[in-house]
Amino acid sequence: MPYFLLISSGIMSALASVFLRIAGQMPVASATTFALTSTPMLLRLSAIGAYGLGFILYALALRRVELSVAYPLMVGVAILAIFLYGIAGGDAVTVKSVIGAILIFSGILLLYSRNLT
Repeated sequence: MPYFLLISSGIMSALASVFLRIAGQMPVASATTFALTSTPMLLRLSAIGAYGLGFILYALALRRVELSVAYPLMVGVAILAIFLYGIAGGDAVTVKSVIGAILIFSGILLLYSRNLT
């Protein structure tokens, strides 16, 4: 159960980042952009909610998982989700970003490997 909470927390973090990106890409048409009912503001508020929910899920998971293991997994899930969103959204995939992702996930695998103690 704690690993499900960590994965969910990472997904919420990624979702919040996606909301902020979409809101940031919307054109600023007028002063109504900052109104609470405008689409960019609703996306920003949704991002705050997603971050909050992710934080709660992460805090619950920390009751049973060590911090040195929990944080890399949560962040790894968020990075993977954002990376996949970028690919689906047409962002350029560079050799540097692929190598960086491989290094991050290799580190996470090393943390979770029981044979390398």
